[in-house]
Amino acid sequence: MRFLNLLLFGFLVSLSAENAPHWGYTGEGAPKNWGDLSNEFHACKYGKYQSPIDITDIIESDSEKPVVLSYKNEAKEVVNNGHSLQVNFKPGSVLRFDGKDFTLLQMHFHTPSEYTFKGKHYPMVAHLAHQSKDGQLLVLAIMFEEGEENAIIKQIWENAPKKAGESKELAKVAASELAGKIENYIRLDGSLTTPPCTEGVIWIISKNNATASKGQIKFFTDTIGKNNRPTQPANGRVIIMSE
Repeated sequence: MRFLNLLLFGFLVSLSAENAPHWGYTGEGAPKNWGDLSNEFHACKYGKYQSPIDITDIIESDSEKPVVLSYKNEAKEVVNNGHSLQVNFKPGSVLRFDGKDFTLLQMHFHTPSEYTFKGKHYPMVAHLAHQSKDGQLLVLAIMFEEGEENAIIKQIWENAPKKAGESKELAKVAASELAGKIENYIRLDGSLTTPPCTEGVIWIISKNNATASKGQIKFFTDTIGKNNRPTQPANGRVIIMSE
């Protein structure tokens, strides 16, 4: 399925692919150059609904659909793909939104957060990537504030490979506990935040923030480095916040 291939290409890059254009967050492969690295990355430069953006003008609504999580938390592995630390999940964990089921594929992290709020970053964010049967992509973003140590992050970090291209089996990760109950959220349309920057992605940003310790945030930055794409033009994007 084309959408699935794009998702996997964008989030789990094969580091050994000889012809894969090198992209990253610094130097010639930095975000400002992504659209020039490959024809497949055209949207990174010319897309009109790119992510992330700065969240400023919000429309409040009490008619937004609920977000219902039915996660089994059955993981397969944690991967260091050189761009993030990523947990891949077995089929069966589902997010239901607007009458449609989205299967949880994987969860990865960025420091600092990619979306900003009136110019402010959170120190870290988790992106939980989902896909429906018809190929629609949905990403649930959980912002982290610096605070108490996070037990789920501790489990992932303790098993995370420090070397790019390596993976380690991981049977269970409590994504449901990390996400909590999604009662209030921000919803907008956007794109993948990594090449190929595919558009048409539903973004749900939870208002129920998690916490991670200063040491946990530092561990990620020391292992991966800062890996946030700069904010992109909103281009009149409608941003809705559920009440």
